[in-house]
Amino acid sequence: MQNLDSTKELTYEQQHELYNQQIADNKQFSSAMAYLLMDLCEEGDNDANNIQELESFNSPKVPSISIYDYICRILKQAQCSQECLIMGLILIDKLSQKWGRIIVKSNNVHRLYVVSVMLSAKFYDDRFFQNSYYAKVAGISHEEFNHLERVLVFLLDFKLIIDPLLFFTYRQRIITNYFDNPE
Repeated sequence: MQNLDSTKELTYEQQHELYNQQIADNKQFSSAMAYLLMDLCEEGDNDANNIQELESFNSPKVPSISIYDYICRILKQAQCSQECLIMGLILIDKLSQKWGRIIVKSNNVHRLYVVSVMLSAKFYDDRFFQNSYYAKVAGISHEEFNHLERVLVFLLDFKLIIDPLLFFTYRQRIITNYFDNPE
């Protein structure tokens, strides 16, 4: 992930400060995540090679809903935390690292991201919903959502644990690179 994958050692105090820091309201945060994902799509769309293992996530056509509106929909209807949006991104980045290139494209970003975020919500949030509800939020069938979740878990080799230092590093880089700085 461009400028997001290197980790810098954070002190305990820095981690604690980041943990207690409110990133932004949901609209501002959704906007930042949308810009980040659009940047990834732009880079991924330039790669003509497809990864066969990810074809399940490809839509026949690019969804008409913008990634920003889709993220707002996820936050509002699925009631997941902003942290899950970051962790979903980290899971996608783990897959990118597995293949050594950006895997997010305009025709897979919606499905890949929503399943990654919902998997993060199930794994990390105290409150989560059944897949039938998540499928409605995602705008796909319950059966397809179950299939995509299963594919993603296997592609990640069931390694869903995210190191807190990695999480805080991503979080800080998102704030630094995708939020307007008053300076």
